[in-house]
Amino acid sequence: MSVLVTGAEGLLGSALVAHGAWGLGRADLDVTDFQTAERLLAETGVTRVLFCAALTNVDRCATDPRAWTVNVEAPAWFAQRVETWLISTNYVFDGPGPHAPDAARAPCNAYGRQKAEAEDRVLAAGGHVVRTGWLFGRGGRNFGSTIRDRLAAGPVSALSDWPIQPTWVGDLAEVLMDLPQGITHAIGDTETTWAGFAMAAAQRFGGTVKPVQEVGMGHRPSDARLTPATLPGFRERLAEL
Repeated sequence: MSVLVTGAEGLLGSALVAHGAWGLGRADLDVTDFQTAERLLAETGVTRVLFCAALTNVDRCATDPRAWTVNVEAPAWFAQRVETWLISTNYVFDGPGPHAPDAARAPCNAYGRQKAEAEDRVLAAGGHVVRTGWLFGRGGRNFGSTIRDRLAAGPVSALSDWPIQPTWVGDLAEVLMDLPQGITHAIGDTETTWAGFAMAAAQRFGGTVKPVQEVGMGHRPSDARLTPATLPGFRERLAEL
């Protein structure tokens, strides 16, 4: 009970709970309700927080005022009170990559700017940052997590011109359970594109993939790859979907 996972209903939070962590979803803890959070910390004796709660929709982060509160103010508030690990994103970088932990950040959208500001505040308070990207896992709603269902529903259009490092959420959860210090990059070690990922999934699950160069994803980094890339590659994790 000395370590709390926020955002426990999400893809990563759920994986951490499956690994034995104690977590609370939004229904039990709204991370922007600081008065309730203060009482929770006092009553439970929590001394460390894995901060997984976030608004990650890139377009929404540019227009929703709540995004700044969730993505910046909330992790900073926790970091000022307990040792905090911020789950951050490769979107704090643009291109060219891959980007080392100490590389200069250059976020190109509101989501990336919010996470970069949160990193600064958490680190200034003595906390830690773990950057990752392109997560997929059972129960997730993103492209990688739902690829099997997408392929079953019909031809899948997928980007062929954007380098990615798909990361199995269970592997990231194992890294976080060790509570790494400072700034850590935790990402899959196999580079591909979303089209390459989808074609590898199609070889296993069946289905058809249509490589495309634009699917209306909104403004994103030109190259957000991270180094070092130490987690297992995606091909050996597709079977776990």
